Amino acid sequence: MPTVCITAGAKNTGFAIAEKFAKEGFDVAFTARSREEITSAEKSLSEKYKVKIKGYILELTDINNIRSVFAEIKKDFGGLDTFVANAANLGIDMKFLTVTEEEYDSVVDANLKGSFFCAQQAALTMKEQGRGSIVFISSVHSKGAIIGRSLYTASKGGVNALSMAMSIELAQDGIRSNCIIAGAIRTNRWDGITPEQEAARRANWPLGIESTGEDIANGVFYLGTDLSKTVTGSELAIDSGILNSLLPYKEMCK
Repeated sequence: MPTVCITAGAKNTGFAIAEKFAKEGFDVAFTARSREEITSAEKSLSEKYKVKIKGYILELTDINNIRSVFAEIKKDFGGLDTFVANAANLGIDMKFLTVTEEEYDSVVDANLKGSFFCAQQAALTMKEQGRGSIVFISSVHSKGAIIGRSLYTASKGGVNALSMAMSIELAQDGIRSNCIIAGAIRTNRWDGITPEQEAARRANWPLGIESTGEDIANGVFYLGTDLSKTVTGSELAIDSGILNSLLPYKEMCK
């Protein structure tokens, strides 16, 4: 069985990615920060799909923890075919002039440092196999800015550059690296918003609707498998057209 590993794979977009790969016959390793979330996701996936499912507690800012978890995954699954760097600190409402060192570390360490070292450990296993695919979940914020997200923008821009560099350095080992440039995704953060608030959000996007976790998962599956065997160093936008029409500046300043 091929194996995929997804960070933050117990809920929202990460869970949708895990489910897509399980449905397609992949064994699934995933990480989360909560044992309760892991147990729930393991149960849900195992009841529906006849593949191996196992979750691991992972703290993205702890390099020793990253190394230990990927060693466990290699031992438990025997290898790794696809790695999806999905976990992120969203860095919401952190304005540039007031960001503290602690806030900086919390966002950049999770989004860039954590993704870097997770990808490094995944690639070390893939190199032994002579093949593999790494997919980073990046963001439209890496291409355009809004107020209060400078740290997030910087971290995701770093992820894009990292993936590009990895695509060159790892090509000789048969390892591909690509990014999903995600726009708005419907998650549990949408719970409780009013129909008027939902309509206001959608008015900002040319296609007028947000992506689902399944929409992102379909793109990840393409980049993470031999469907895209000659694709590396690329950026696939799944964003409802928002890269061509970011929020009006005056609206951001209100």
